[in-house]
Amino acid sequence: MLMFNRLIVLISLVFVFLVSCKKMEVIVPSYVYLSPSVLNTKPDNSQGDASSKIEDYYVFQNGDIRGLFSIYARIPIQATGKNKIRVSPGIKYNGMSEQRIIYPMFNYYEYEFDLVQNRVDTIKPVFTYVENAVFPLIEDYDGSGLALEYNMATKQIGDSLIRDNGPGAFVPGKFSGRVELKSGVTNSFLEMYSKVFNNWPRFTPFYLELDYKCNIPIVIGMYATGPAGDVTKTPLYVLNPKEDWNKLYLDIESDINRAGAGMQYRIFISFAKGSESNPSAWIDNLKVVYLD
Repeated sequence: MLMFNRLIVLISLVFVFLVSCKKMEVIVPSYVYLSPSVLNTKPDNSQGDASSKIEDYYVFQNGDIRGLFSIYARIPIQATGKNKIRVSPGIKYNGMSEQRIIYPMFNYYEYEFDLVQNRVDTIKPVFTYVENAVFPLIEDYDGSGLALEYNMATKQIGDSLIRDNGPGAFVPGKFSGRVELKSGVTNSFLEMYSKVFNNWPRFTPFYLELDYKCNIPIVIGMYATGPAGDVTKTPLYVLNPKEDWNKLYLDIESDINRAGAGMQYRIFISFAKGSESNPSAWIDNLKVVYLD
């Protein structure tokens, strides 16, 4: 009987050991490499230029969130065979590096991979604007006219915005807007604003997109005119100097909601020389877009 009991204990220990080994087995993962994305816009220019700055991806595997990853990341996937990998574009919310969100104006990109252990597959996201995106304002400076006009109450001789397709443009050979501040008037500033827009919808995603570079601050804001003719000027964002081209995704939904119903709107952009002896400011690919 004693020998039998010892045999049972020995068998039990062997079983526990085998189960423990099984649990400690490491599954060799498959990998997905995240390459930079491309934005496709409609060829009729109704969505403006295909300019974007997507530096992060929200990654999903078969509908389950895997996490937020930067471009050029290599993600281990504990699976093989057919797997759908979905990538949603992440943006800096209102220009803040510490806050990233999925950009609601772009469709996600999805591709089905046949994953193999220890193999790296590359996903190259191609994004498009969602079907119900509306573009009330587009200015890429490549058309015959300009979507922004001078606020003559602030315009000084020597201060202007010109179309420039030289080496400093967003895409050399294509036009960007370059600001010249040569008036020499103390504390002067150049302000430009859009046409008047009536009854923009409330409680829907609403963004302003802009490419820019500058050595002076650029102020972006909005004029809101109420039914009684009362006008409110609201600065929305100050762009700090950037030596290289940068992109802003600015959420203006809350400002439109706060303004109330039945309002008229104008987007404005202003430039002030301040103490800068050689002011420089470029802008391009200005868009206002909302979901209908």
